[in-house]
Amino acid sequence: MIPSHQLISLSNVNGVGPRRIRSILRNYPQLENITQLTKSDICQVEGISQDTARKIINIDLDFGKIAIEESHKVGAKYITYWDDEYPELLKVVWDSPIGIFTLGEISTNNMIGVVGTRLPSSYGKKIVETITRELVKSGFTIVSGLARGIDTNAHKTAVKYGGNTIAVLGNGIDICYPSENIELRNKIINTGALISEFVPKTQPDAINFPKRNRIISGLSLGTVVIEAGGKSGAVITALNALDQNREVFAIPGRIDSKQSKGCNRLIQQGAKLVTNIDDILEELNIHITQKPKQVELLPELNSREKPVYKILSNDPIHIDYICEQLKQDAPEVLSVLLMLELKNLVAQHPGKLFTIA
Repeated sequence: MIPSHQLISLSNVNGVGPRRIRSILRNYPQLENITQLTKSDICQVEGISQDTARKIINIDLDFGKIAIEESHKVGAKYITYWDDEYPELLKVVWDSPIGIFTLGEISTNNMIGVVGTRLPSSYGKKIVETITRELVKSGFTIVSGLARGIDTNAHKTAVKYGGNTIAVLGNGIDICYPSENIELRNKIINTGALISEFVPKTQPDAINFPKRNRIISGLSLGTVVIEAGGKSGAVITALNALDQNREVFAIPGRIDSKQSKGCNRLIQQGAKLVTNIDDILEELNIHITQKPKQVELLPELNSREKPVYKILSNDPIHIDYICEQLKQDAPEVLSVLLMLELKNLVAQHPGKLFTIA
């Protein structure tokens, strides 16, 4: 595996995104230094043109080194897609980041996104505190974007009630945006984590936020939208969640309210209408109250789940072995394993080992 700073430098090459980087490393799994590849080698990778290969050959390796150094200055670290610390839910997203800068500790609890307008009404402020408080009490980690409005209120409520929260940033992890959230930012670091795909010193430009939004939804089992305009970032986050095969929840609002236009439209298009926390728990099939366990029949497995489940046993099996047997890539297999885990059929153990639950 090539070092982390080279992954960061590769990500900075125009036209080279996470999928192409993964393709390069799949083609050359023993690669330890990107400079070992010739232009001809790189052109062998599907989807990479000669022009892109030329850019990779002329890569600025100092770019990644400086990014690592700057992140260390603020106490952050860089976690790659291949590290055990990389969030499992995010890993199975088709365009998941090749690496993320983190500051704080990423929770292993169930995560749920809570997003919405930057200009919430009094109704929106009341609802976000109510829903977030109940989610925290139910053991969820709250994921949002640290933006003004609903995002900020969701983070503050999580902190207020002793919950865990993750703020996904559209800028470098060393920058606080908006600036008035500096105190909240510091509290989040102590009770959860900041996450950014962008190198330190990256300013909060508009083009960054759609990328940020896909990480919010990618980390989460589902995304709750509380007041959103028709073309708002919160709606984009919800659409990302749909693309990622995650649940979308929306709080209904007044039909004459601009802030509720996006939520009401999402409900029309099939989002789960939420009136209380039970609507979310029911859709996610999560039961909070402890009840005596009952013997249950195994749920019916689909055509993707059956081959994976058949390989598993009571003895731990590594993800690489499963991929090798199925001749499939890790993201695809991990996605199926996640679904089996949510059905309580599979258990994951440290070191990417899996057994029958």
